[in-house]
Amino acid sequence: MTPLIPPASKQPLHPLLMTAAVAVLLFCSVGIAALMDWLPSSSGHSTPAATPSLSAPVSESAAPDGHGAAGSSAPLPPAPPPGASLRAQHYAAAPAGNGGGAAHDAAQAVAAPAVCRHCGVVESVRTIRTRANGSGVGAAGGAVVGGLLGHQIGGGSGRDLATMAGAIGGAVVGNQVEGNMNARTSYEVTVRLDDGKRRTVHSAAAWQQGERIRIVQGQLRHG
Repeated sequence: MTPLIPPASKQPLHPLLMTAAVAVLLFCSVGIAALMDWLPSSSGHSTPAATPSLSAPVSESAAPDGHGAAGSSAPLPPAPPPGASLRAQHYAAAPAGNGGGAAHDAAQAVAAPAVCRHCGVVESVRTIRTRANGSGVGAAGGAVVGGLLGHQIGGGSGRDLATMAGAIGGAVVGNQVEGNMNARTSYEVTVRLDDGKRRTVHSAAAWQQGERIRIVQGQLRHG
């Protein structure tokens, strides 16, 4: 009689092995589902039929009340006209432009030469002769010459009268001659200045019309 051999008892699997096996099965299942496009999309689009069903009650509930979405919210401001932005840019740029124009004007004012207020051109010249005062020498000489000439006229008392008249006339003439000989000549010069004004200056020297001059302490100088 063959002795009976008791069957070997099965040892249970270790928990770690079971967990690994389950994880492998899940990973394979997820991979197969992804390849077969069985997994749902993550973007989640709503169906077109659901949108009217959700918005319809809102419209119906708002209709009896008489106030739409526009009535509950604040009114929107009117849209600006098409050219408003361009005008705003123009006005915003205007101060900068004015500032640039003012700076440019200031630079021109600095660069422009200053007007000489004492410089100008001779416009006209008038000659002035001033008779000198007699020193008496001419009168004395004239009296002597006149007396001698009068003494040659007539005779007796008439000669004496002619001598006196000749002496007096000679003194007067001699004084005039001396004054004219020593007369001083000056010039009245009218100058047109660079700023448009006119000025008259008395000068001892002669100047030509159109000559460029300067007035320095009341005297004319070449300029």
